[in-house]
Amino acid sequence: MTIDENKGTTETETETILPVLKADLTWSQLYTKAMHKDLVAISAAVGRKQPTTSGPKMKKDAEKLRGQLKSANQTVDELSDHAGLRPAPIKK
Repeated sequence: MTIDENKGTTETETETILPVLKADLTWSQLYTKAMHKDLVAISAAVGRKQPTTSGPKMKKDAEKLRGQLKSANQTVDELSDHAGLRPAPIKK
């Protein structure tokens, strides 16, 4: 067992974490593809201006979704930084 001095984790810990990380990322990809399909259908239905009695509820839910997606996007940015896909921002 070796210790990664930069991260403070052991090689064994890394070997355990990587498969779980890959599974989580794969699940996230599948989940977001399904969610995208649903959002396209919802958007098309709203675009047809179908009368709905749940307009205020849908507006509130859409606002909630926007906030959750903003948070998810920040998480994706952090994962990208950790994966070395772009340079980390300079902290002042």
